[in-house]
Amino acid sequence: MHLLFKKIVCGLVLGGFSLLSSQIFCSQNTDVLLWSFRHDTYQQVEISPATMVFNPQEPDMMVLPLKRAGNLIMLEAIVDGIRGNLILDTGSSSVVLNSIWFNDEARALAGYSAGGITGSTETYSQMRIEHLQISEMEFEKINASVSDLGHLERAREVKILGFMGLTLFREFEVVLDLRNNTMELHRLNMWGNRVNKNTRSLDYDISIPVTVESDVVFLEAAINKSRLTFCLDTGAESNVIASNLPARALNTISVQRRSTLRGAGTQQIEVLHGMMNDLSIEKTKFREMQVLVTNLNNMSHYFGIRIHGMLGCEFLETGVFHINIKKQTLGIVLN
Repeated sequence: MHLLFKKIVCGLVLGGFSLLSSQIFCSQNTDVLLWSFRHDTYQQVEISPATMVFNPQEPDMMVLPLKRAGNLIMLEAIVDGIRGNLILDTGSSSVVLNSIWFNDEARALAGYSAGGITGSTETYSQMRIEHLQISEMEFEKINASVSDLGHLERAREVKILGFMGLTLFREFEVVLDLRNNTMELHRLNMWGNRVNKNTRSLDYDISIPVTVESDVVFLEAAINKSRLTFCLDTGAESNVIASNLPARALNTISVQRRSTLRGAGTQQIEVLHGMMNDLSIEKTKFREMQVLVTNLNNMSHYFGIRIHGMLGCEFLETGVFHINIKKQTLGIVLN
C-alpha cells in the first residue's frame, strides 16, 4: 500500500507560458496572464497498484509518439473505451481524469481538497479506471482522481482525457526526446538495468543522481553558484523559480514585467516574468530561458520537499532526457 502525492490540474491557458497554481480570476486592474494554472494537492489515499499487460511482440522496448498542444506534451490513450489525450506530467505521481468525460463514474471524496500557490482549496472526486491503453501498453484497475479540465480543452482545442505522471512507467527507463516528439520505454530488471541489452545506449553529456519522491523527480542545479533543488516537470509549460532565492541567484534573472495573480479564494500573489541566464547542471551551462518568479512555499509543502523551482518544457527541449526511477539517475544528451 502506498500513500501517494496527488496533483490536480485546474488549468486556464491564456497564452504561451504556464504557471502551476490555482484557477485565476482577473480583475480590471490585474494583468491578463499568459499561463495555464494547476492545483497541486497532497492527499493520503491507499492506492492499489495497477495491473500491467505487455504486448508479447515487443515487451522490452517501445517507442511512443508524443503530441503537442502549445507546450503541453500529450500521449494518445484510450480510457475505459474513450479515446483522447493524456497530458504527460512528470510533476505528478497519479492519474487525474477530466470530469467532462468521466463525471458520471466519479464519486465524491469527503475531505479531499486541493490547494494551489495562492492557498485556495476545492473538493475533488475519485474513480476506478478499469482499462487504460497507451499504444502497446495496457493497464487495469487504476485509482484516479477527477477534476474539471474543460478550460484546457477549450484553450488548446484538443480532447484532453486527463493527465498522468511517471508512476505507471516506474518499471521502465523513460527517454524523452521533444525535438522528435517521442518517448522511448526500456523495460528494466530488478537492478534498474535494461532487460534488452541490444538497445542502443548513448554517452550522456550530463549524468547525475536524482531524488525521487512518489515517482516525482527532483534534481540539483545551480544559479550563480547557489545550489538549488528543481522538480523536473513536463506539465509546466514554462520554467518557474522561487522568489525567495538568495540575492546572487535572483540578480541573474532579467525581469521583464510583473503581474498579480488572484486565485479561487481572496488571496493574491505577485508573479514576475523574466529570463533565466545562469542555470547550470554540473559543469554545463544552459542557454537563456524564460522563467516565472513567484512564491513556491505552498508547492514545497504539498511536495513534502523544499523546492526552489520547476524545470518545464523549454528546459526539456534542450536535449534527450533519460529518466531511470529505479536507479534514481538522470542522463541528458544535449541537442
